Amino acid sequence: MGEDLKKDKKSKIKKLKNNKKLKIGMAISALVVVIAIGGGTAYVKSTVSKYENAIYPGMRIQGIDLSGKTKEEAVKIIDQNYKANMEKKKIVVKSGGKSYDINYKDLSLKFDYEKTVEDVLKEGKNNSTFEKFKMIKNGEAKDHEIKFTYDVKPIDEKINAIASELNKPKTEATISGYGGNFDITPEQVGSKLDTESLKAEIINKMTKSSASEKEVVVEGKMVEDKPIVTKDELAKIDTLISTYSTNYSPSNYNKSVNIELGASTVNGTLLMPGEKFSFNTIVGDTTPDKGYMSGIEIVGDKLETGYGGGICQVSSTLHNAVLKMGILPDSRLNHNLPVSYVPLGLDATISYGGVDYIFTNSTKYPIYIEGVAGGGTVTFNMYSNSSVKTSKRYEFTSEEYDTIPTTTEYKDDSTLAAGKEEEVQHGSIGHKVKAYRLTYENDVLVNTELINTDTYQPLPTIIRRGTAKAETKKEETKKDEPKKDEPKKEESKPQDSKPDDSKPEESKPNESKPN
Repeated sequence: MGEDLKKDKKSKIKKLKNNKKLKIGMAISALVVVIAIGGGTAYVKSTVSKYENAIYPGMRIQGIDLSGKTKEEAVKIIDQNYKANMEKKKIVVKSGGKSYDINYKDLSLKFDYEKTVEDVLKEGKNNSTFEKFKMIKNGEAKDHEIKFTYDVKPIDEKINAIASELNKPKTEATISGYGGNFDITPEQVGSKLDTESLKAEIINKMTKSSASEKEVVVEGKMVEDKPIVTKDELAKIDTLISTYSTNYSPSNYNKSVNIELGASTVNGTLLMPGEKFSFNTIVGDTTPDKGYMSGIEIVGDKLETGYGGGICQVSSTLHNAVLKMGILPDSRLNHNLPVSYVPLGLDATISYGGVDYIFTNSTKYPIYIEGVAGGGTVTFNMYSNSSVKTSKRYEFTSEEYDTIPTTTEYKDDSTLAAGKEEEVQHGSIGHKVKAYRLTYENDVLVNTELINTDTYQPLPTIIRRGTAKAETKKEETKKDEPKKDEPKKEESKPQDSKPDDSKPEESKPNESKPN
C-alpha cells in the first residue's frame, strides 16, 4: 500500500510537470501569434499609408495607368499624354464609299481632367484598412473617362455637308388631268444619310476613345427615303365626288382675270389623307407681279379698290364644293358685307396674311381638286375614290333670322352747289343668317345640322351734299369829275352777275358688287 502511494505521488508530480510544459508552450505559441499579427498589421498599415496621397494600383484614366501617382503627377501625365494627343485626333466618317474628317481641334475642346484625377485619387479612400490593403494588392484594373465639353456646331455642319453630298432625293408621284382623265407619274425612292444615328455614334465614340487612338472611325448609314405619295395611292382617285359653280360677269375684265388666275392656281392641288388645304398658302398674295388686277373688294364694312378683287369668289366656290363632299372647314369666315354669287352663310372670305380658308382631307383617300374658270363661270370639281361617294348626299341652305337697318351718311362737298345732293353709294340692309347642312341617305332627309351663324353688316347710303355758295360779282363804277368844256359822261349802271345755273354732271351710284 505504501508503494502504491509512492507511485500515485510520482504520477501526480509528472502530470504537474507536463501541464506546466504545456502552458509554457501555449504561452510561447500565443506570443508568436501576437508578434506575427502585430507585425502583419504594421505591414498592412505601412502598405496602405504609402497610398494615402497616391492613386491605388490598377486605376486608369482614358487608358493611361496612374498607379501610385500623386494628384500633381497624374495631372501632369494627363496633360502631356491625353490633352495634347486629343487635340491631334480626328473623327473619320465613312459612308457611301467615301471618308470625311472632323478634327478635334475644331471642336473647341475644354477638359476637366483635374476633377477626374481628384475623383480617382479619392476612390477607395473611405474603405477599411484591410479593404484598402486588398485593393492595393489585387490592383484590379479600372478605367475612368475624362469629362470634357465641345462645340457641337462643327459636327452638325459636317454631317449636313455629308448628307448634302450623298443624299439622293425621293420623288413623289404626281397626278394631272382634266375631266376625270388622269396621268400619273410614278414615285422614285431616294436614299439619305441617317444623320441622327451618325451624330449619336460620333459623340459616343469621341467621349470614350483613349488618348492613344489617333482617329475615331464611325460608319454613316444610308437609309431608304420612301415617298409619301405613290402611284398606287393616286390610282385610287377614280370618281367625281362633288362639283360647284358660280357665275361672274365676263364684261368686268379685271375681276374675270383675277377669278380665272385664282382658279388656275388652285387647279391640280392634291391632298393626301389628313393633309390640310390653306387657300392663302396655295394662292398667296394677289400682287400685280403675279398678274392680278385692280378690282372692287370688301375691306371691313366698306367697298374699296385693291389688287385681286374677286378672288373671294374663288374661295367661296371652292368652299361649297368641299361642303358637298361632306367635309366641314377648319377655318372659314363670312364677308362683312353680303355677296351675291353664293347664298348668305355659304361664302368664305380670305385676306392674305390674315383671314384664311382651311379644310382637312378627312377621308381615307387622296383628293384631287380641279378648278376651271372662263366665260363667266368658275367651277370646282372634287375627285377621289369611288368609296367616298356613299349613299349619302349633302345639300346646304341658309335662313335669315334677323335684319340690320341701313343708315344714311351725308358728306359735305364744297365743289357741289349748295342745295345739291348726289347719291354716291346706294345702301343695303344687313343680315343675320344661319346655314344648315342637310344630309340625305338614298334621297331621304336623315339629318339637319347647323354649321354656322353669320352676320353681314348693312351698307350705308352715302350722299354728297353741296355747300358751295353762289357768288355775285359787282362792278363798281367811279364817278369822274367832268373836265371843262367836256360833256358829263353818262353814269354806267353796275351789272349784276347771275349764279352759274349749269348743272355739274351727276355721277351714278357705285353699283359694283363686292368680291
